[in-house]
Amino acid sequence: MMPPAAVANVGTRYAAKKDTVKRAYINELALLSEEWDDVSSDIAKGISAFSAYVQPDLSDELGSYTVTDMQPHILQAKANKHDADNPTYTQAMKSPNADKWYEAAQIELKTLEDINAWSLVKREPWMKILPMTWAFKLKRFPDGLAKKFKARFCVRGDRQIEGIDFFETWAPVVQWTTVRAMMILAAKQKMFTAQADITAAFVHAPLAENEHIYVEQPKGFVTDKNLVLKLNRSVYGIRQAPRNFFQYLVKKLESEGLKQSEHDPCLFIGPQTIVICYVDDLLFFSKSENDIDKIITNLHSNGVQIRKEGSAEGFLGVDVQRVSKGPVQQIKLTQHGLTKRVVEALGLCSNYSNAISTPAENAPLPKDVNGAPAAGNFNYAAVVGMLLYLSGHSRPDIAFAVHQCARYTFNPTRRHELALIRIGRYLKGTMERGMIMTPTLDPRVDCYPDADFAGLYGHEDVQDPHCARSRTGYIILAFGCPVLWKSKLQTEIALSTMEAEYVAMSQACKDLFPVVDLIRDLSKTVGLPNDFKAKLHIKIHEDNVGALTLGKLEPRRMTPRSKHYMLSNITGSERKLLTLQTALS
Repeated sequence: MMPPAAVANVGTRYAAKKDTVKRAYINELALLSEEWDDVSSDIAKGISAFSAYVQPDLSDELGSYTVTDMQPHILQAKANKHDADNPTYTQAMKSPNADKWYEAAQIELKTLEDINAWSLVKREPWMKILPMTWAFKLKRFPDGLAKKFKARFCVRGDRQIEGIDFFETWAPVVQWTTVRAMMILAAKQKMFTAQADITAAFVHAPLAENEHIYVEQPKGFVTDKNLVLKLNRSVYGIRQAPRNFFQYLVKKLESEGLKQSEHDPCLFIGPQTIVICYVDDLLFFSKSENDIDKIITNLHSNGVQIRKEGSAEGFLGVDVQRVSKGPVQQIKLTQHGLTKRVVEALGLCSNYSNAISTPAENAPLPKDVNGAPAAGNFNYAAVVGMLLYLSGHSRPDIAFAVHQCARYTFNPTRRHELALIRIGRYLKGTMERGMIMTPTLDPRVDCYPDADFAGLYGHEDVQDPHCARSRTGYIILAFGCPVLWKSKLQTEIALSTMEAEYVAMSQACKDLFPVVDLIRDLSKTVGLPNDFKAKLHIKIHEDNVGALTLGKLEPRRMTPRSKHYMLSNITGSERKLLTLQTALS
């Protein structure tokens, strides 16, 4: 039996994959028993046509339903809808926690109405009215326990047209290099810290006078179908909301004497206080707790609905522990909850999966073009995403292994799945571990670059130029603590070990110098000595004599064999630092 045309129009046919899914137990998927009014009408029509197409298989002793052809988009929609921590409106209202979800929606609407986020106006034929949707999220502590039921009224910004409904949309978020550097300095100087959250952050920012946006009333709270919402503020979902809020926050913080840093737009430095912002989450650092409370009080009185949430013991899913160790404090960064979710997603929770001592084999991970196909027992891309967040924040020990697997996110084989499982087994045996940072008293910044010359050559097809690419790896330490680390393939193909090492050293320098400038800018506010900038020692530990010699030559000497990569990798200011302060170790 051929499916009707409506099913074919749900999306691209994926003809090559149409026979992949032969049987689907619809009664177990609960796909067709739910409302689909929170998705586009085209997909909803496709789902309806699909339900009419499903026929019972009388020969199946289980009495289930089977299909001979299924759209991948339908399975993807089903996978996205079934998430207990991010339910749809229908799921939330039918769940055991329906009362808590409904209460969260009421709180959200009351908050928006109290700040005059919209006005009710009569529906007119000429209006372009955007649909709305509810976004529910169960926020958890770093250890995975439930923290807060949160509901968000969102506008369907995907219906806005660029150049008509909006223009600029970009808004920055803080770099974790900045967060770690500030935590290290705070521990070294024993500074007070505080975390604060801005309630309904985006709606603080007003819309421009020439912007007119109309939205349907919130589902479950419709009072009169002839009325629509005319937005007065940047409600969540509209494309320009993040940018409007960030510009609003910058003005508010600058009014408190905090200057926006040149090295990170989300870092604000004042005479006694430093503020880091990640959208609506703020971190405060100061030598005096009263200075922090004063700024928070002033912001609240200035119209910012900010709420202090205690010290910085957990930020963006990272658990931060500070313990006094003599003249300085020790910091431990852990992500127990995320680590546990990775292990669970890989199916390694049972006693039959053993831990392992290393996250990767002692060999590169090639493309494996002719290898066995992926089994698909877990969502490869989702696990890679979680591992990237984990390796980039508190687990540098898995950075190399994760990056190898991330290369094949869109076309993994069974070998790549086994590499991910190996990382999961390693994490299972190191579940409670994290990154421990103990700042030293010596004012120094160290950089350790390295390169693996053509590491994939011989493991992949020699006719593929990518197999000859070298790998760069480096770590930057401030006061003996990791601030930034990376493991990635070089974009150009190095022709020698010296060239690969030279390129790695150059890439490390491009991240090193902003870190040095950042620490120098923070030194006065955090209470470091006045001569700190003069005493700060910067050292690059390069183990390749050829790359080190070439980098330290002054005036620079370029030969036909070195000119092509010297020009693209080392600038004049970088050469000066390499000449003066690079050491072989």
